[in-house]
Amino acid sequence: MNKLNPKDSLKARKKTTTTLQDLANYLAKRQIEIPLKVVGFILAGYFLRLPVFEHFIFISNQREDGRYEKSPWDVPFLFFYICVFTALRAATMDYVLFPLAKLVNVPKKKYQRFAEQSYSVFYYGIAFGFGVYVMYDSPWWFDTTYFWRDYPVTDYTKSFKYYYLVQFAYWLQQIFVLQIEAPRKDYKELVMHHINTLLLISLSYCCNFTRVGNAVFVCMDLPDTILALAKALNYCLPGIVCNTTFGIMVVSWLYTRVYLFGCIIWSTLTEPDLYVPQFVLHPPSGNWFPYFVKYIIAGLMIGLYFLILFWTLMIFKVIYRILTEPEAKDVRSDDEDETEYITSMEKIEGDHSTPKLTAKDIKAKTQ
Repeated sequence: MNKLNPKDSLKARKKTTTTLQDLANYLAKRQIEIPLKVVGFILAGYFLRLPVFEHFIFISNQREDGRYEKSPWDVPFLFFYICVFTALRAATMDYVLFPLAKLVNVPKKKYQRFAEQSYSVFYYGIAFGFGVYVMYDSPWWFDTTYFWRDYPVTDYTKSFKYYYLVQFAYWLQQIFVLQIEAPRKDYKELVMHHINTLLLISLSYCCNFTRVGNAVFVCMDLPDTILALAKALNYCLPGIVCNTTFGIMVVSWLYTRVYLFGCIIWSTLTEPDLYVPQFVLHPPSGNWFPYFVKYIIAGLMIGLYFLILFWTLMIFKVIYRILTEPEAKDVRSDDEDETEYITSMEKIEGDHSTPKLTAKDIKAKTQ
């Protein structure tokens, strides 16, 4: 029997890694071109009134009373909006946010990060607003017992289903972003966060826990919006404006992510026993809640909570820097070495950075 030569094995691994890197770079450089072709093809099929194509663009499975249920067509809907988000993110950064970075005197080396954070402000701000909109008049608005009352809830309003599936598509697209980005110091934490988040989203949607999912989305999106704004201001308007925004973010983070999300975890551990009629696995009736599922959901939430606590430590580190080292606040320098203050702020929940741009790339994007 022939033994595998260690050198050959190493070469094979290197070749595979190189191939994957080449593929990632190829896709990264065509983030607008490839998704737009897919989106254009689907839109053309829809306007030509060809069958099936409408299911990619609009939610499906409407009942006679106007409410919606889950459908296998939710999968192509997710695919379409993953393509939309990929093209939208790249196009917005290239044609809007890079020129804006130049306009507001962001250091050239920070154009990319400024654009990324500005896009995050745009997305998370809209997501938070829409999440509050669909939640505000609901019975589970600040009443965690309604996460579990009436389980299983298998039907949704039109706006709720759009909201949940678009959020799902966004987070699926973030996995692609994570794979093409330049590696960061907290890459492992970000991977854990994304996997955990996607497991929670998919489990909540498939197993009819969307009420609690809506609450978790809202808790996460508010501080994400303000944090991204603080990071963007860190590059163009450092000092009191940036620090004030960061202070507001700290309050929102502690209230929503640490306190409210903690309440949601406690509700998941204690309230299903009080309000779920029966713990049973019966898919035809929408029941996907045998008793052990409670611990799976709670376990995923607790895992996410530990990551939140990790980033909370980063927040307090930034606060310490702001209070003790005011000279570290100026981020306009083009020096190769960054201050620890800047690095600490960027490490809070990571930066979703696309592959590192060369000077030639930056010049081309800002001309």
